[in-house]
Amino acid sequence: MNLENVIEKARKEALEMLENAEDKPNAILEAINKVVEATYSEKIKEMKAIDEEYQADKNLAQKLGLRVLNKKEKDFYQAFSGSTASSVTVSQVDSIPTSIVDVTLEYVRNNSKLLKAGLIQLLPADVKKWLTAEKNGTFSWSGLTEEIKGRLTASINGFNVELAKLSVYLIIPKAIRDLSLPVIDKYFTEVLGETLNEGVENGYLVGTGKNQPIGVYKQTNATNEDGTHKDKTAATVTGFSPKQLAPVKKGLTNGGKRDIDKIYLICNPNDEADYVAPALYDRVGNMISSYKNLEVLTSSQNPQGKAVFTLPGKYAMGFSGFKINEYDQTLALEDADVIIGKVYANGRAVDDSVAFVIDVTKLEEFIPVFKTISDEVEGA
Repeated sequence: MNLENVIEKARKEALEMLENAEDKPNAILEAINKVVEATYSEKIKEMKAIDEEYQADKNLAQKLGLRVLNKKEKDFYQAFSGSTASSVTVSQVDSIPTSIVDVTLEYVRNNSKLLKAGLIQLLPADVKKWLTAEKNGTFSWSGLTEEIKGRLTASINGFNVELAKLSVYLIIPKAIRDLSLPVIDKYFTEVLGETLNEGVENGYLVGTGKNQPIGVYKQTNATNEDGTHKDKTAATVTGFSPKQLAPVKKGLTNGGKRDIDKIYLICNPNDEADYVAPALYDRVGNMISSYKNLEVLTSSQNPQGKAVFTLPGKYAMGFSGFKINEYDQTLALEDADVIIGKVYANGRAVDDSVAFVIDVTKLEEFIPVFKTISDEVEGA
């Protein structure tokens, strides 16, 4: 049975449990736990195996990727551990150690392909207002006494970091709570980090601009009546030859005002398999594009059917006010282990020209053209 079937089976069982339960609050927690354990079944197995090695030899901690926890971190994770009967209070959860926050955000930085590629510039912590700008220089030749004709112009935009809030939900499943505290820490930071990463990439790509970042698929200065930003029109690109890529490169140079070096193409993993790879590589795996400084990145948050060519260092995103609270419906439960992570974040690109959107389904499979000697003779 594949993972999707396992999760669907868990959901159905959870729904039946909720429908038939007399004790609804506990049933809610049990139902959530069932679905989460199914979703993260592989990671739970991995953590159990790590715990067995760690219990056998504590000296393996660093090799297993486990941190040495300080007192505050131990107290925090002790609240989730099966070794204590105490419940987690609002004040306890809200005061998550800053060191855990730092580790979680570092996990996001190290595991996001978009962040590692430099596509998203993470702003310094606690910045409330950020200005984005890209200057365009001009020059002119003139006589010594003539008025200086050259001008330095800049497109300046700003955004409030605290305007939008990203929330992620996390449960420490029962199968994890009985493990060693450093292993609980590893599970906590990795799962929370993975979820935050999905939120960051979603905001960068398709954020609506209304209580969210402005994604690169959106127009930065054009909005709909409901306050969301309008979609960019998807262009048609059929391949990666110099002629076929010309509109993309011209668009990214902003009418010839910007030099470009590295170009990234971001797409959904399914579209990479169906459209991008067949168009970009020949049958032995060689890239056929003449523009060798092109790199393909996949993201599950990228909408299927579209892809975007974009540039590094042209999008800024800020985070502020990271905190974690309990899930309200579990406050009365002894095991209050469902939590919500909240981080204020916002972001935008310097302008629309740094991202060129295409209809990825229009890409055509690369088919090499072979000429025979007789063809060349006839064409002479």
